Amino acid sequence: MPKTSSFPSSFTSKTIPSRPSQLRQTNARGLLQLLQEHNPCSKADLVRYSGLSAPTVSSGIAHLEELGLVEQMGDGESSGGRPPGLLRFNVRHGYVAAADIGGTRMRMMLADLGGNVITQSSVLLSAKQKSPEWVCSLVVDGLRTMCRQTGTPLRKVLHLTAGAPGITNVETGVVLSAPNLDGWNDVPLRSLLGREAGIPCLIENDTNLAAVGEHWRGAARGVGSFIFIALGTGVGAGIFINGRLHRGAQWSAGEIGYLSVTGKKRTPMKVRELGQLEQAIGGSGIEEEWRRQLQRNTVGRGSVSVEKLKALNASQIFDLAAEGDRAGGEVMRYTSGILADAIADISLLLNPEVVVLGGGVGSHPELCRRIEKLMQRHEFARPMLRSSSLGTQAQLHGAISVSLTAVEEEILE
Repeated sequence: MPKTSSFPSSFTSKTIPSRPSQLRQTNARGLLQLLQEHNPCSKADLVRYSGLSAPTVSSGIAHLEELGLVEQMGDGESSGGRPPGLLRFNVRHGYVAAADIGGTRMRMMLADLGGNVITQSSVLLSAKQKSPEWVCSLVVDGLRTMCRQTGTPLRKVLHLTAGAPGITNVETGVVLSAPNLDGWNDVPLRSLLGREAGIPCLIENDTNLAAVGEHWRGAARGVGSFIFIALGTGVGAGIFINGRLHRGAQWSAGEIGYLSVTGKKRTPMKVRELGQLEQAIGGSGIEEEWRRQLQRNTVGRGSVSVEKLKALNASQIFDLAAEGDRAGGEVMRYTSGILADAIADISLLLNPEVVVLGGGVGSHPELCRRIEKLMQRHEFARPMLRSSSLGTQAQLHGAISVSLTAVEEEILE
């Protein structure tokens, strides 16, 4: 995995400070970022990298040492004079956690302040475990288990970010609607989770977190304007414009599951119901189309029972399509055609440089290949197509990134 800065966005988003205390904090942030990028290095290196004076660097490093974020390593190699003292970012000063709440599974991740993954966990959600209260309890149990298994002090976990599969008000931490989770309407998840976990929490739409993850250390690293499209149980998009996540005025930017599908009459959009595109090519929609195609293509199945074939999930259906199965190929044609049209419409509005396809179904190589071929028909509004490099972990990496930024702002405020 490429070496990345733990706090990728906060150092470039601050206004120019006007007071000495603000100047010191800004210098400290900049020095910490440089130290992470060139870890380990000396004060002389930091003077050279930052353009700041030696006394300013010494003062900033002293401040970071007081906070526990920087530690001395001893002397480095001498180039003829006195050996330089080396410094390093103390990544074990604290830890951050991530939770990805899906329609059928919850995944978690624990990382240090350098963004290095310590451990992960995953649990299937039974029907009774999908309530907000159950989910919060499972998140806390998972956090405690990860800490116990890795010998990480629970008190050193400084922040938790959770991704929810629905429209989420990030400011209030309320999940407005998550159609794939029964009863998840106007859920004050941040309050519930914060009370249960006892640490600061942030709640974000899961697809937005996946986009953050791909931008931080995935297929969209270094790309300013891109769209991340998740295709799995549901369908959604995370939108980056000029290097920033775009959530919309009412938090619903990227809810592409409500886009209309060619040939179908536009129906009223209802926040507590699945949208037309999601009904068509979400996981259940793909599997429904597969069963329709099986009824038309039952010849030559040999000893494989139709009932077993009907139980295949979307990814398995796409695997068959890649192997030349006729019914699977028809499902692939159906899905790729609808999604390619949606990408074309999105590209006309936002003109992204890149579209990243992800999710448990969306990152399938055969689907990406088919959509790329369809997009080549257009003369413009034709973004570069990439498959997610983080896969189903994109949301978790995005959540870790968000928590790291939150911790940095808290410590260096």
